[in-house]
Amino acid sequence: MKEDMKNFETALGELEALVKKLESDIAIDEATKAFAEGIRLSKICMEELKAEKGKISLLIDELNNLTEEITID
Repeated sequence: MKEDMKNFETALGELEALVKKLESDIAIDEATKAFAEGIRLSKICMEELKAEKGKISLLIDELNNLTEEITID
């Protein structure tokens, strides 16, 4: 598994665990810390998704360039 995908999956798993924690009855200071950690993990996930979106866009552009070269009459 690629390292960036592992980071994404790890961060997402931790984020899901934090959501469950926040849904339970916890002290406000603990909830605030969990929320802050959730924001940090969300940023990691978003950065990974943006990077993958960029890679996909490049692949699509490459494919479009190839198909433009082929003309069917």
